[in-house]
Amino acid sequence: MNSFLARLPSKLVVRVQKNEDWLVRLFILSFVVILVLLPLHAFLSTWLGTTIGPLLVWKSWKEILLLGLLPFLVFYFWLRPNILQILWKRRINQIIVAYVLLHLVLSVFSHVSRGAIVAGLLINLRFLAMFLLAQLLIETKHPWVISLKAFLPKWLLWTTLVLSILAIAQVTVIPRDFLSHFGYNKDKTIAPYELVDQNPQALRAFATMRGPNTLGAFLILPLLMAVYLIVKRREVYLSGAVLATGSVALLATGSRSAWLGFALGLLILLVGLLPRSKLRWLWWAMPVLGVGGLLLLWLATVNPNIRLAVFHSRVGRTSLITGSSEQHVSSVVENAKDALAHPLGQGPGAAGPASYYDPGGTQIGEDYFVQIAQEVGLLGLAIFLAINILLARQLLRDNEDILPRVLIASLAGLTLLNIFLHGWADDPTAMTWWGIAGLYYKGLTSNSTSRPKRPRSDARAL
Repeated sequence: MNSFLARLPSKLVVRVQKNEDWLVRLFILSFVVILVLLPLHAFLSTWLGTTIGPLLVWKSWKEILLLGLLPFLVFYFWLRPNILQILWKRRINQIIVAYVLLHLVLSVFSHVSRGAIVAGLLINLRFLAMFLLAQLLIETKHPWVISLKAFLPKWLLWTTLVLSILAIAQVTVIPRDFLSHFGYNKDKTIAPYELVDQNPQALRAFATMRGPNTLGAFLILPLLMAVYLIVKRREVYLSGAVLATGSVALLATGSRSAWLGFALGLLILLVGLLPRSKLRWLWWAMPVLGVGGLLLLWLATVNPNIRLAVFHSRVGRTSLITGSSEQHVSSVVENAKDALAHPLGQGPGAAGPASYYDPGGTQIGEDYFVQIAQEVGLLGLAIFLAINILLARQLLRDNEDILPRVLIASLAGLTLLNIFLHGWADDPTAMTWWGIAGLYYKGLTSNSTSRPKRPRSDARAL
């Protein structure tokens, strides 16, 4: 029992413990609601926002929920100051606070509209809020948290299986304009379908996500987890079904950055899992893959379907990279120059998806790290990279469980993806990944935050 409770009368201690238990359950339920609904967020917010309204509120429900928890968090830390002290002692959390403060300071001097500033703050910080909330849940030692950690792998696999089947159906049997019945509109909300290089025969899958790249990024973590369970645990039924359907869905997204991210994550995961006697076969496969890449490049010059799928360039264009690839490279270069021209940053909302809310114009750099440099400067980029490095180091130390190993591999893959996309700006991938990472950042190993004893009847599972 902490020093605060030790100074209270026994009857008051019981009341404080009841308040604490109620608060922790509120935090856990809020965390679970966000995680469970995130894969459906784009679909639900578009449908409900266009039929009931207002659209902006439905799009922001998860941020509103997180902000609504703030007064309860303050009260909980007043009850349990020892947990606040433990969380604050972690270097990564100190750096996150510095990152938040930098955002707030630069918001004051930002030249963009108020709506863009608010959007920039929410987009850049919401996944870190999930990371901090998850750490708090672990330190409470509540029995529901143990159930939550047991629930996550199965939930992630089943969710991925459903999304993958829907994604495959979306490009095969479902009418392309089907989602228009649920408020999807290219000019107002989300396009009901997407094509590769405007080819009407080349649909891209995105299931219930905002777009193909969002679905591709989301699939990286569960697909790597399925590989881990098959290789390490020999759990072939559900994991095999997820890997098979998820791989097809990943290909159907047409998201080349997600393909590369998954490939890198898979390589890192297998290097960590396979015994040395089998690793040599993996290294021997590298030259084969290199030859395969050259063969694919040649085939793209003679086969229009491969050219369209891999390079997103239809026949008739002057080169393989003409089209979206060329525009992507140009956008990255121009926005990188802009970031270097403003080394102190231009404020949250000045670049990335949040800049759509600025009447002054958008700056889409097609690179999350360039976006951060544009918004919060080179210092902000350095702080964000430091957060990632500290997290990776901790996950490498605690890699005995399923998810820490998968998280470190998927972090590598998602980092590569964010070089080509605004990946961490997509809420399903970012908030899910960082929320789960927070649960495994420290684990249930600390003895310094043991909970006051509770009646056995209170220890109900989630």
